[in-house]
Amino acid sequence: MGKKKQTALAPVMPKPERNVNMDVLRIFAFAFVPSVHFFLRNGFYSQTVDNPRMVIMIFMRNLFLLCIPLFMLLTGYLQANKKFEPSKKYYKKILKFIVPYFIIITFDFIFCLTVLENEYTVRDYIEEYTSFIHYSWYVEMYIGLFLLIPFLNLIWQNLKNKTWERALVITMFIIMIAPSFFNYYQFDAENVMACTSDDYWALFPNWWTSAYPLAYYFIGAYLAKYKEDFKLKPIISFLIFLGAWAVCGTYTAIRCWGGKASVHGWLGYNSWSIFFMGITFFIFINSIDFSKTPKFIKKALAKLSDLSFGAYLGSWMLDQVLYSRHLNVKVPVMEDRLWWYFPCVLLAITVAFIVSFIADLFYKAGSIVVSDIAKEIKKKKHSKS
Repeated sequence: MGKKKQTALAPVMPKPERNVNMDVLRIFAFAFVPSVHFFLRNGFYSQTVDNPRMVIMIFMRNLFLLCIPLFMLLTGYLQANKKFEPSKKYYKKILKFIVPYFIIITFDFIFCLTVLENEYTVRDYIEEYTSFIHYSWYVEMYIGLFLLIPFLNLIWQNLKNKTWERALVITMFIIMIAPSFFNYYQFDAENVMACTSDDYWALFPNWWTSAYPLAYYFIGAYLAKYKEDFKLKPIISFLIFLGAWAVCGTYTAIRCWGGKASVHGWLGYNSWSIFFMGITFFIFINSIDFSKTPKFIKKALAKLSDLSFGAYLGSWMLDQVLYSRHLNVKVPVMEDRLWWYFPCVLLAITVAFIVSFIADLFYKAGSIVVSDIAKEIKKKKHSKS
């Protein structure tokens, strides 16, 4: 008998383990969204900052403003060191982002018709889907960022060395973030530090500040590529974050004291304080060792992480009734609403995840139907040829 022909089996590559730290960061980023909207909806911005409770809320609000920066840092961290070609395969990935958006906006639309009893014109019907309302401005921003990623990565991955990479990151900071530190003061006013809107002395070029997502993207890229440089003990990284939070909160409280708790150019997503707070918080969560976390908890975190984007969009509906029809009516004194933060936000987070879960079921079911239809069309083409 001849020898049996041996077949060479290709080695099975182990599936890369999911980064739990990124899942935890994404969940925090989402949880901060309904948290910051708690202050948007409960009358916080119309109050004068002149008591300890308002100062506490300023510190809380500043922390929760990390929501969008964390999402942007995550994008750069996870995507910038990958190689993408501007191909059909790449551009189809945007559907994983756009389709859930349309599904949840449809939920919002039904909610507006039934619960809010809104009336719509034909133009309103169209604008409901195309104007990126209901907290979905992030979708509009991300579409552009997604289209730019292959080219941004081309820039990042072809920089000569670490010196060039640092130069790019610093340049982004200078033109997009630094103006928030040098501008927004009234040097001819009695209180130079007072909150200002448009009445401020511009000492620094301000034009590029709206492009701040690029600054976060490249910082995320840098943190990913040189993660070993930022490996600190969790307690050390936590203390650094607390220091950044303390500086940011104190600075904001001083500027707002005696006035309204407004957000201007010096405390937006493109501000130096939120920028450094976001980086230090990112490094802190990334320093935690989740290797011994039970598998079922890792799976739960992964699922919540996957649902976070839909939950972010889905958080709009409950906000429309929770505050104006309930909290603000039953608790007339704004400062007293602070004690309702946890129940309100926990309810908002729970409902948002339920909305996202249902939208995800629709998305998966639709994907299966579309896939089956595509297979049938392909079969018919092959049978004719």
